[in-house]
Amino acid sequence: MSKEILEKIRQAEAEADRIIAEAEAKAAAKRAEAEAKGQKICETAETEATVALKQAMEGAKAQIEALNAQAVKASEAEAAAVLESAKAKAEKAKQIVIGGLEAKCR
Repeated sequence: MSKEILEKIRQAEAEADRIIAEAEAKAAAKRAEAEAKGQKICETAETEATVALKQAMEGAKAQIEALNAQAVKASEAEAAAVLESAKAKAEKAKQIVIGGLEAKCR
């Protein structure tokens, strides 16, 4: 082989090594860029999910408070009705007892 051919082969190998190194560097840069974008997307999704969860929890809390207030109001109304019924029955019972005592005393 001639010296020129060997030199051309070395130049071609060097050029191939340079192209490979350049391609590896570009691939590493693109991989880092993709990882950074992926991380940002994950962070954004996590933030949005946190906000949505917080809003859902606040909505659920408001519904629970409204239902609780409604239940308390209904219980108070029922208790008042039972108390009124009991007062009327207690008055009637007093009249019966008093009437029975009067009858025995005569």
